[in-house]
Amino acid sequence: MCVYIIGFLISLILIWISQNKVKSKKSKIALMILAVVPIFIISAFRYDVGEDYIKRYTNDYLNLAQGKDVDNLEIGFKIIDYICLIFTKEPYILFIITSFIILSVVYETILRKSSNKLISIMIFFLGGFFFASLNLVRQYMAIAFILLGYQFLLSDNKIKSYVGFLICGIIAFLMHSSSIICFIMIFLNRKVIVDIKWVLPLSAIIILLNENIMKILEPIIEKTRFDVYLSGKFAKGEFSALNIVENLIVYLWMYGVYLFNKKRNIKLEKEGILFLNIQGIAFLVTIAGTIHMQFLRIAIYFWIFQILSIPYFLSLMPFDYITLKINNKLKKYFKSKNIKRVAYAIIIIGFMLIFGYTNILNNDNKVIPYKTVFSIDRE
Repeated sequence: MCVYIIGFLISLILIWISQNKVKSKKSKIALMILAVVPIFIISAFRYDVGEDYIKRYTNDYLNLAQGKDVDNLEIGFKIIDYICLIFTKEPYILFIITSFIILSVVYETILRKSSNKLISIMIFFLGGFFFASLNLVRQYMAIAFILLGYQFLLSDNKIKSYVGFLICGIIAFLMHSSSIICFIMIFLNRKVIVDIKWVLPLSAIIILLNENIMKILEPIIEKTRFDVYLSGKFAKGEFSALNIVENLIVYLWMYGVYLFNKKRNIKLEKEGILFLNIQGIAFLVTIAGTIHMQFLRIAIYFWIFQILSIPYFLSLMPFDYITLKINNKLKKYFKSKNIKRVAYAIIIIGFMLIFGYTNILNNDNKVIPYKTVFSIDRE
């Protein structure tokens, strides 16, 4: 774990310098690019890190190298395998290429779209997204293209918005077919349609009718390539209290900020509307994970947007108003910036607790211990 923490801290320091100590735009961009390097090295040169490293990605690559066909592998990812095979039959190149694509897109999206880049990187690391990318490679390749597509959705040009997102969405689908769910995002950036008035009752219904819903879904899943998930360890749902509580808290907080600003006639921008709708869906799909574990895989496409949505809604927080209320209640004088620091600290501590539980205690993505390709005995 020390390797990960050191890489993360170096990346964080470089981003902090770029945002606070450098004025030149070119220098800021250069430091952001440098900030990717330590994380990229850790990801690109890992060996047998992640549950699927050997049994899925390495074995698929070696089978393709021997001219064998590989079942349940999307054509987009298969093309990447074949491109890598042009250069070498050693599978390590696959992880170098995929790490570069995933991390460059994540950092580029944060650079362009985050309202607080430090918080975004902290959430990416402490929220477990980086560790999940070491394990769920195909899915994070799809996520990379969804993040690119999201940037198109914010365009005021409708043609550019829809066409750009559709192209990125199709490429994502070719990397992992479950990403087809992300096409609903096209309808999520105009107005708040994922309303708390029906989200909370629906989540309660999902929990209460858990087994009955699965009986309805089973015949449908049996006719798809995901029928393998109807047996074995994936066959049942997973009640992940941590995921449910975290997504519920984030959704309620975002919705509260939205309602407060609405009362003050402050409208959400297209970006904020998209984030609020996505977080509502993230919560619902997380609840659906109690029906079947595969829903948690789908939820990842929506969870990842927290690296952008949490900083965005933090920027909308009425800290002056909150400070005034606290001062009047306690008969003390607090500065608005101090209340803001407390809010930021609460979020960071919250994600640190998530990080400790999921990645240190449980080792959810099987990323510990860390090994590199340089440690392999090649004799």
